[in-house]
Amino acid sequence: MKTWDQVVESAAEFIFFLEKGNFYNTKFSTEKDYKIISDTNLGIDYATNDSFDEWETVTDTPDIFPESFEWNDRIKYKLKQKKYFGFENQEFNGAKEKWITSEACLIVELMYRDIGIIFQCYANDYFPTIWKEILEIYLNGGFPCGWDGHYPEGRLVVFSNE
Repeated sequence: MKTWDQVVESAAEFIFFLEKGNFYNTKFSTEKDYKIISDTNLGIDYATNDSFDEWETVTDTPDIFPESFEWNDRIKYKLKQKKYFGFENQEFNGAKEKWITSEACLIVELMYRDIGIIFQCYANDYFPTIWKEILEIYLNGGFPCGWDGHYPEGRLVVFSNE
């Protein structure tokens, strides 16, 4: 397990992304076979609805992370201490307002969760394929919000703020 300083060094590009903000300011495009959507309601359904594979289940299934993967509370503590590098106070280019439900701003809640898992991956020096893709989607202006199909068949769903 890496020290916090080593994690910060490894995650420099992602930290820059979080601190820079200006999220979802361009149309997401990729060569990969993702289901790209711009309908917020459909994105919310993918993120929360059991009629699709539940997003949290897909990204946290036991076969994704090996038994040796160490979920470190120190990483959670440091992220809270650093206020997740201030991402929530950055510019979301209208995406926050689109993703508000009666309970919360879902895009922010899911980003908190994803940031935490991504930092755990950096700390363990282990990125499962799906988490490499999720990180890449964020860094390229998309919001990974679900899975189309039944995991492991199917594909990632990416919200593009258009």
